[in-house]
Amino acid sequence: MPAWLAVLGITAGFAVVAWSGVEQWGGNGDDAAAYRDYVQWLDQQHRIPRADQNYEYAVPEGVPYVGMLVQRAFGTPHYDNPSSPVLQGLPKLLRRLLWIALVFAGGAALARARPPEPRWLLGIGLWIAAAGWAGAYVWAAANNEVWLPLVLVSYTAGVLLVPATAWLAHEVYPERRWAPALGAFGAALLPPIFATTLFFHPDPPFALLAVIATALVVRALRTGLTARAGLLAGVVLGASALARQSWPAVAVPLALAVVLVARRESVRYVVATSGAMAVTAGWWWYQQWERFGNPIQGNLNRPQYLLDHEPASFFVSFPVKLITQPHGPAFKNELLPRFHAYLWSDWGGNYHHWGNTKAWATTLATTQSILGFGGDALVLAGVVAFGLTAVRRVAKRTERKPGDAAFTVLTSLFLLSWAAFIEQLVRYPWRDGDTIKVHYLLYLAPVSVVFAIASGTALVRRGGWRRTALLSWLALYTVSWALTLATAF
Repeated sequence: MPAWLAVLGITAGFAVVAWSGVEQWGGNGDDAAAYRDYVQWLDQQHRIPRADQNYEYAVPEGVPYVGMLVQRAFGTPHYDNPSSPVLQGLPKLLRRLLWIALVFAGGAALARARPPEPRWLLGIGLWIAAAGWAGAYVWAAANNEVWLPLVLVSYTAGVLLVPATAWLAHEVYPERRWAPALGAFGAALLPPIFATTLFFHPDPPFALLAVIATALVVRALRTGLTARAGLLAGVVLGASALARQSWPAVAVPLALAVVLVARRESVRYVVATSGAMAVTAGWWWYQQWERFGNPIQGNLNRPQYLLDHEPASFFVSFPVKLITQPHGPAFKNELLPRFHAYLWSDWGGNYHHWGNTKAWATTLATTQSILGFGGDALVLAGVVAFGLTAVRRVAKRTERKPGDAAFTVLTSLFLLSWAAFIEQLVRYPWRDGDTIKVHYLLYLAPVSVVFAIASGTALVRRGGWRRTALLSWLALYTVSWALTLATAF
């Protein structure tokens, strides 16, 4: 079975599961109400809101504007047809399994066919049927739920992060046939990617654009740093600047990595990238400079929520509740414990609504938190063993290995993004640690998957107990995450 066919199947399965979550979650989530109000203000007043009108006033208007267009596309909501007209008599689970089968069958028909062979025509026909079926279902649902059109923006971006991770894995390991499938599988197992498909938020589109830009940079370092490649990366990075004001945390590490790897050969590429970014996002930066004197204005400087400084426990702590109670309101303002619980477990109560839960929900949260340490170890081992060693070889100009350029890019992005994240938290120390949210670094999820693939592959190749331990952990985590989703909401 071709590896990209597996990516297609994983993406289709993830899309169906995430859609089930969207239907049950109802579009609520971190700051979703503020972003919906932003869209309404933009639509009705034809301008972005001021600080006294919406606390998300500093967010670039790119994603809200797209949300406004999607909302307008569905027109005025009506409720006279509350269910999908397509196969509405079949059970929901069977209907969705049939859709996955249709998508997979189309991919299988196209896998080795060439146009206009009959099998190629069959595959295209099956995909058209699947697209029409899904489109009719989504259109009917979005026309009957006022909140749903906006959520489709985040949902689509979140689903596309799965094949985007597969593409990034392919660019890092072009010689490994199954790297894309492993990348897609890893992305599907990461709770934050699933969680951010459930409500309208700019972070999923920003993460998708950041991952595309990263893959383009890795590819350019492998195939050639041409001006054309730089222009393409610059347009994508410019689009990311219209989605989130935290774009420097992506663009700067990528540029530094290119310069470190290619030295003088990077000049043309970096200039082309910078120029394309300026053309794409310059008008927004100019507007923000006129408003605030700062093109990347944020909204975290709110004295009523700030501490004088972060306590020592913010930086170094390992509370027992990370095992026994890995959810809010435990360790509100402790960086690594809360980030870990947000990443692997359900700190915010997105799935099981803490305060009114069953015993098995707490057990699953604990299991997720414990198994998550294995995921942390895989990623960090990959950063150290593959990322930092690649950076060292590149910096010293010693004999490079084939993947050193790619891992230099990923390591620069990973470490400098974390440094920027921590600097922001220290600069604006919120009392309840509300800014310790994983989705701010959602674009690092695909990067982390690649690091985990690197370290995991090394363990498998060494064989023995290491391979057994890794595969056992992966099986246990997959079952745990599947049960978490099956019992959610």
